[in-house]
Amino acid sequence: MLDTWNGRLILCCVLVGLMIIDRGTAVNRRSTTDLMRDVEQHKYVLVLFVNGDKEINKKAEGELDHLQTPDLYDQEVLKVTCSDQTLAVSVGVNSFPRLILYRSQVPVLYDGELTAPAIQVWIEQAREVNLQSLDDTSFEHLTQASTGATTGVWLVIFYKDSCKEKLPAIEGTGVLVRQKMNVAQVNIDESPETAKRFNIKDCPVTYFFRHGKMYQYISDKSDMYRVKSLVSFVMSWYNNVEGAKVPTIPTAFDQLTESIADYLKDKLQNPQGGNFLLIGGAVLAVVAFVLAIVVATCSKNAKKTIKED
Repeated sequence: MLDTWNGRLILCCVLVGLMIIDRGTAVNRRSTTDLMRDVEQHKYVLVLFVNGDKEINKKAEGELDHLQTPDLYDQEVLKVTCSDQTLAVSVGVNSFPRLILYRSQVPVLYDGELTAPAIQVWIEQAREVNLQSLDDTSFEHLTQASTGATTGVWLVIFYKDSCKEKLPAIEGTGVLVRQKMNVAQVNIDESPETAKRFNIKDCPVTYFFRHGKMYQYISDKSDMYRVKSLVSFVMSWYNNVEGAKVPTIPTAFDQLTESIADYLKDKLQNPQGGNFLLIGGAVLAVVAFVLAIVVATCSKNAKKTIKED
């Protein structure tokens, strides 16, 4: 009888041990729908996006399980895993496994070592959202980019909704350089004047503004919009890029002349542009003829006045 109880006790201990080892892995895996619900309901959600490599995933999940919610957080960090690669790509994940931390539904990309100590330090740094939103009314006021004045240096991404998967990497950069510079985003569809001012035509375009000059972020395609690459650029690599003078805010006269130029260009490119050119030429010829008559008459009257004197 005693042996039977001992056997049962050992079996229970083994089962409990297995549950402890497995804690925080399979239990915390989420479908896409469940993850989106978690992000809506919890202030802090740490997501480990995984792929089909079970051994690497298991190791990363083990590191995730050792993490603790930092003291400065006002709510617990919910730790989950997800295998939806489409969702992963939509927040800038391009390799697996990779971590994303949602803070009040704003994602930030982690691009460091997948070890518990390194992740723990990063979580403590990433509590607050760093990315500021700028638009036509606030861009120059907050950045003072054209004067290079008092608000410091800025890393600014110009984007559309079609390329906003790059934003978590910019946010991740902001976590690591927060004490040194500002990071911001400009939605070019919602800020057409700012987009026109900086001649933004692609999506995304990122500039580093420093002392009245702007340096366009360019990197190897394989490293494009990785946090490490962005941090390297703003810390030193921008010196290898030719800086351009930040364009000033267009005056009312600048806007008027540009509008006239755009109008003329549009008319000339129109299928009826030939007729417009002929009419325009005729009008200019008439104006020139009238001016010539006026000048000739004034000259004649001036000579007559001189003779009479």
